[in-house]
Amino acid sequence: MTKKSEIAKEISDEAYRRGYDYLPRWYACAPTVFAAVMDTLGYEDDPVVNGVWKANVGLTGGTGNMSIGTCGAMAGAAAAIGYSFGFTKEDLEDLVKMLNVNGVVAEVGNKMKEKYGHIQCQEVQFHHWGKSYRFTNPEVLLEFASLSLPACQEVTGDLARWAVEKILEHNPHFSKRKQN
Repeated sequence: MTKKSEIAKEISDEAYRRGYDYLPRWYACAPTVFAAVMDTLGYEDDPVVNGVWKANVGLTGGTGNMSIGTCGAMAGAAAAIGYSFGFTKEDLEDLVKMLNVNGVVAEVGNKMKEKYGHIQCQEVQFHHWGKSYRFTNPEVLLEFASLSLPACQEVTGDLARWAVEKILEHNPHFSKRKQN
């Protein structure tokens, strides 16, 4: 293994650990993954990144805790990857650039589907527990949290790792960490 690949592995392992460890602090999968990725890559004190972190809260639990949308961990990973491309509104007029970022997000989504069966929150729940929870009910959310935290921590850890790996692969200049 080359020194550069060893460092990249250390960075992706750190992203996994942060994704795993942050979830019990916030019980919010989307901002957990977004923060794990950004903190791992050296953006923990960036005020713009911290503002984007706030926007990720509503993507938690399959969007608005409804469980019917994209898994919040996947949404947080997508937000981090998208942010790393540094797009402007004008860049979105370039279809090739937009397809590029979405292609990278889809690569992570495909890894999630391989391991967890789907990218949709309720389907990931079915994959793990054979049933789905609607987190908009506080009692149900508490039941889910008491039964499922380690499994969700694995999901947030994996998505943080995979997002960091893709960012380092496609946008290595984005990382503020030394890689070689």
